[in-house]
Amino acid sequence: MLEIARLTLKNSARDRIFIVIFAFCILYFFIPLFSSFSMRQIQEVSITMCLNLNSAILLFLSIFGGVSTIWRDIERKYIYNVLSHPVRRTDYILGRFLGLFALMFMVSVINFILSVIDINISASMYKSSLPINYTNIMVAFLFSLFKYTLLMAFAFLIDSFATTFFMPFFLTIAIFFAGNTSQGVYEYIVEGTTEYSAIFKDIVTAIYYILPNFSSFDFTPQAVYNLHISLNSVFVTIVYFVLYFVVVMTLTCFIFEKRNLT
Repeated sequence: MLEIARLTLKNSARDRIFIVIFAFCILYFFIPLFSSFSMRQIQEVSITMCLNLNSAILLFLSIFGGVSTIWRDIERKYIYNVLSHPVRRTDYILGRFLGLFALMFMVSVINFILSVIDINISASMYKSSLPINYTNIMVAFLFSLFKYTLLMAFAFLIDSFATTFFMPFFLTIAIFFAGNTSQGVYEYIVEGTTEYSAIFKDIVTAIYYILPNFSSFDFTPQAVYNLHISLNSVFVTIVYFVLYFVVVMTLTCFIFEKRNLT
């Protein structure tokens, strides 16, 4: 499994997806310039842009990396060479996922370092009344990594039974948008003042608990405006991530073990 993870990480550095990620990272050098257009909120805008750019890079990596890995191995028949050795399918899946996660982690660290530089440059342009809380910013980066790791797990889950590239690609994007809006939809329909039928509310509630709640991983306001982050919310979100991730990856390994690759 670790050898497959190492090869995945090594091959990703040679892949075109790495070139696209590098191109995205170059945008960090322009953030102080773009944030200077915001007049008196240069620091706040700089933090927001850094977090959003990091999210965009991880989103690209989680979707294209997660969707194309298994599909491309099957398409190029590389997987048959791997599985002809004493390698279990579960080890293959976990190895591929671990390699991509290692790449996402390294990209997140690089993005955080570049963000710290950008934020300091932007803050020097105009003194903000809010102090820079690097702990909150680090928490926001960390949970953004958790969010897109979970999204990539869904990409692997769909890829474990899909036979084309487009099905996991569009389904993963759909899960991303649904997971980001599920909290708002649930609060509006189930907890709002508008009257809906009990059956409709039950359906919405069931979908809400099945879909991942990606909005719970968003700590951008706390990072930008130096708001307090409670340890309880951090702990609950970590437990939520671990449980959801274990369930999704267990299903992925189970389905792929039963899949007919011939």
